[in-house]
Formats: sequence, structure tokens, C-alpha cells
Amino acid sequence: MSVQERHRRERHARGQAILTAAAKVFARHGLEGATIEMVAREAEVAVGTIYLYYSSRDDLYLNLIADRATQLRGRYVEIFARGLAPLDELKAIASAYLDYLRESRELFLSQHSVVFSQLHKRLKRPSELRNFQRVMDLSHEIFGLWEATIRRAFEGGVIANSMGPKKTAAVVWASMNGAFMLMGDGNFFRDVTGLNPEHFLDEALESHLAASQLTVHSNGKRRSALSRKNRGSNPEEVAAANPA
Repeated sequence: MSVQERHRRERHARGQAILTAAAKVFARHGLEGATIEMVAREAEVAVGTIYLYYSSRDDLYLNLIADRATQLRGRYVEIFARGLAPLDELKAIASAYLDYLRESRELFLSQHSVVFSQLHKRLKRPSELRNFQRVMDLSHEIFGLWEATIRRAFEGGVIANSMGPKKTAAVVWASMNGAFMLMGDGNFFRDVTGLNPEHFLDEALESHLAASQLTVHSNGKRRSALSRKNRGSNPEEVAAANPA
């Protein structure tokens, strides 16, 4: 290994260590309560070392969100490459998102204290603006992949197309996020509902998909019955269908 390659790997590893430390700090204190000094202590590096990688606290935060989003996008792309049946693909994509939420629980919850429109207004440095746009582009792409999965499920006739793929994708996505936020305190959720929060998200998703499939099945039976009724209104077809 060349000296240059070794230095490149060391720099990358140090940058990832800083992101790991930042995730813990932002999870504990939120964006507004966190400081570069806190991250430096958590990462066990000098404050100046962090500024070699990130221009500000906001820049560090945006890099962290983009890093996690890139990982999620990679999982989605890998699932698409398997060429699964529409329903299996939908379940795999949803499961990947639930895993992402669990792995990034505290960071995800802390994101909801951040008003991104206000964050964008205060960004001045080129790296901050560049990384903000990177986060937005990744977010749009990830939602687009989720929407594409919903569209394939519609086309495969495995879930009901009541609102179109974009709105349905948004509703299911929001439902998973809402349920996850509700279980931010697992003990509180258990005390109030009497339910075990450990598998609740998976069960809620399965229930949603089952209800949608039931709607597809019911609509199919209704169309079939209507078709038979229409055929039955023709005496010749009735005679043909019921020979003596």
C-alpha cells in the first residue's frame, strides 16, 4: 500500500469516527444544543481536527444526515437488484426502512426538532449549502424509490390503488414514521396501550398491507360478480352457461 493510499484511508476512518461521535452528541442534545467541542470530546480528537473535515456544526450535521441517507439508498438499490416479485419487494423495502429507523432511533427523533427551512436560511458557507442540497437530493431520490415500489405493487395488483402511488407512498411512509415516533419511549407506549413495542412496527405494516390486499380481493370479487350479472342479462348467455 502506498503512503498516499494509507493517508487517504486514515483520513476516511477519522472522518467516519467523527460522524459516529457526532451522531451520539446530536442524539443527546439535538442540533441546537450540540457544539463542536462536545463532538471533539466524544471523538477524542482536538477541536481543530474536526474543522479539517467540516466547516461548522451545521455542516457536520448535514454530512451526518447525508451519510445515513446514502446508506439507506444503497439498501434500496440492492433490494431492487434482486428482481423480487412486487409484494416481496415492497415488504423488503419497508423492512429496510424500519431497520434504518431502529439503527438511527435517537438521531431520527432529534431530526424532528430541526426546521430545515430555518436551517437553510442561516447557512452561508459553500460546503453547508452544498451539503444541504445533497441531503434534499438524497431525500427526494429515496422517496422516489419508495414510490416506485408502491407503483409496481399497484401494477402487480397486490395492493389497492385508491390514491395513486405518490399519495399512497406518502401515507405509508408517514404512518411508519408516526408509529416509530410514538414508540420513542417504549415503556410509555407499553403502559398506555398494553402492547409490546418490540414488534409493533412490523405488525402494523403487515396489517396495513393485509388490509390493502383485502381491498384488492374484494374489488376483484365485486367486478367478477358484476361481470356475471351483465352476462346473465343476455338470455343466450344464460342458456349457454346453464345447459339442460
